[in-house]
This record gives sequence, structure tokens and C-alpha cells, in this order.
Amino acid sequence: MYQFRLSKIGKKLESRANWIAPIALSVALLGIASASILIAIAETEIKPNAITCDRLLIAAVAFSIWNTLKVSHNDHLDPDTTSAAQLYTSRAIALLLIAGISFAISLALWAWSLTQTSIANSTLLNNMMPIFTTLGGWLIFRQQFSRRFLIGMAVAILGAVAIGIEDLQAAASHLTGDGAALVAAIFSAISILSLEQLRVQFPTVIIMQWTSLAGGLFLLPLVFFTRERLLPVSVTGWLAIVGLGLISQALGQGLLTYSLAKFSSGFIAVSMLSIPVIAAILAMLLFAEQLSLFNYLAFAVVLFGIYLAISAKKS
Repeated sequence: MYQFRLSKIGKKLESRANWIAPIALSVALLGIASASILIAIAETEIKPNAITCDRLLIAAVAFSIWNTLKVSHNDHLDPDTTSAAQLYTSRAIALLLIAGISFAISLALWAWSLTQTSIANSTLLNNMMPIFTTLGGWLIFRQQFSRRFLIGMAVAILGAVAIGIEDLQAAASHLTGDGAALVAAIFSAISILSLEQLRVQFPTVIIMQWTSLAGGLFLLPLVFFTRERLLPVSVTGWLAIVGLGLISQALGQGLLTYSLAKFSSGFIAVSMLSIPVIAAILAMLLFAEQLSLFNYLAFAVVLFGIYLAISAKKS
């Protein structure tokens, strides 16, 4: 009887976890999608490197406070017998640094590409990340992907290409910015693959605390070396970078990292192809940007591709 009750409790907890992960991923994508709008506002006052540095350091402070409060609350309730030496192995430290620095480079390159090419081009090429994530997972970690998942990824990528295909043709002179956005996608894939490995050993708060700090400290000397202004001067600028730190980084990337406990890095990367769709809808609602019928059709293709990937994951 006792074992039966434990089994029922376990099933309820598992069912709840199955619901929490998709909701967390959806909120994460919404938070990350808001970054392009907040970056565009912040870039009226400070440069891309400073924006990324501020974003990461603000998130690092937020996660450090959260983690400190959590540890102080749990110390007398559930003392952890695992020592720091056992937890922070050389491999774990290396992965934390790789994830943080790769993510910082990706964000900085993407923010800079927004000043060199159109937002559509930059977002489109930056969201080619699933290709590199899937390829890296297969080559490095021997991950296997079903045919349905790969078809879904291909369909979603085609839809993402269709979203910005007109701008891509009209902006052939912006090759430098386009190249930066594509390289940013590669570093973003490296970061997600590293986070997937870290998620096995560390909770989300610890991962985000150290990776955000590593990325922010990596960019800080670059900001001072180029003599850029580190902080904005207006209330609007401050709201933009605080929003990037708390909404896009802490909430968005934090929940994305949390989702890696349930979903693979390849699946997360494919889901991130919905970000251009969400960003376009936000731009329409906030700035009254007009969307054509072709845009809506492309959005439908992206969402259909993501549905194929999701159904493959469930099966």
C-alpha cells in the first residue's frame, strides 16, 4: 500500500514536470524574443559590446542574489554533503567558461550585426543555429536524431529563411553584418551544447550565475579598451539594459537552460526558430509594423516545422 502511494505521488510529480517544461520553454522564447527590441532601444546610447556586458553582469548579480538567498534558506533544512571540489571539476569549470564566453561572443556579434545589416537579416542568419547545434551534437556527443525531427528542422529553417528572404536580397552590401550574425549562430550553438552537458550536474541558477559572470567579465576589458560608454545616460536606456538583464537573460535564458533538463539541445535550437515570429509580432504590436500575407505564410511554415520536431520528440 505504501509503495502504491509513492508510485502515485511519483506519477503526479512526473506529470507536473511534463507540463512545466513546455510552459518554461514558451516563456523563455518570449523573453529572448524581446531582446531585439530592447537592444535597438539601448543602441541609441551605448555600443553593442557595452550592451551585452551590462546584460550579462546584471543577470549575474540577479542570479547571485537568488542563489545566496536559496543557499541560506536551505542550509539548515537540507545540508548538501557534496564538496565544491567534487562539484566543480576541471571539466565542469571548462564547460562553464566555454558556455559563458561563447554566449557572450554570440550576443556581442549579434548586437554588432544589427548595426551593420537589417534586423531581418541579422535575426534570420542568427537563427541558423539549429544546423550547427544538431551537427555538433552528432559529431561531438554522438546524439541521434529521428528522420521526422530532421524534416521538421529543415521545414522550420526554410520558413525562417522565407521570413527575411526579401530583405536578404535587397541587402547584398551588408555582407559583413550578415557574416557576423552567422558566426554568432555558431557560438550560440557551442554555448547551448555546453549548457546541455552542465545541466546534468548543476541546477539552473548555478549555471546562469557563473556563465553570465564569465561572459560579462570577458567583455568588460573589451569595452574599456575600445573606450565605449559602459552605462546609458537616460531612464529609457537604463530600462532597456535592465530589461535585457532581467527579462531576456535571467528569465529567458534562465528558463531555456532549465528546459535543457527535459529537452535536447537540438530540440531547443529548433524551438528558437520561433523567435523571429514572436519578435515580428511584438514589433507589430509595439511599433505598428505591417506584416504581409507572405510573412504570415512563412510564420505558418516555421510553426509547422517546429510541430514536426515536437511530435518527433514526443514519439
